[in-house]
Amino acid sequence: MEIKQVRPPPYIHLHHHHHHHHSPHPLLSSLQILILLLCAAAARSRCHNGTNLEAIALKRLQRHYPQPLTITASDDSSSSCPVELYQKLPSVEVKDRSLSPWKWRTVTRPDYFPHTYTEAVCLCNGCILMENGTVQHSHNYNSIPLLHTFMFLKRDRHNCEEGKYRLVEEMVQVSVGCTCVRRVTREYNNA
Repeated sequence: MEIKQVRPPPYIHLHHHHHHHHSPHPLLSSLQILILLLCAAAARSRCHNGTNLEAIALKRLQRHYPQPLTITASDDSSSSCPVELYQKLPSVEVKDRSLSPWKWRTVTRPDYFPHTYTEAVCLCNGCILMENGTVQHSHNYNSIPLLHTFMFLKRDRHNCEEGKYRLVEEMVQVSVGCTCVRRVTREYNNA
């Protein structure tokens, strides 16, 4: 069977008429986006009265960012490695049962929101391990802080009139616990 090419009759036009939609110029839409971003940035960095600054800062932080820990600081001011804890009955608290025990310390920074938070302080350089049948502070391993980054808002007077402040976002690393890791040795580095 032979297929013949069929031509459309002359009165049918195959020309496509393009309808010109007036879409915004790409540069204009980019410019609009830039203006919106600048307006948003200006609103976030505008100057606030010092009396209600804390309320504004905490509201913004609670709405957008996870907050650092606010645990009660450890009672003892001891900073020695508590090997003796492991010879007693185990404590309920993870900070005491860890091979890299830590205590909680309250940090206060007046120009930041929140003003205070709690961070972990490692109590041992090494780790508490069972070696040769006894509990020891082993220096074959290291205790290191576990860091988590939190958003803080810093009070800043730059370009603000007297008694007013701008809130500047600042990422801060906070130690939230300690862990035991293998010590890095020269042999390990050269491997």
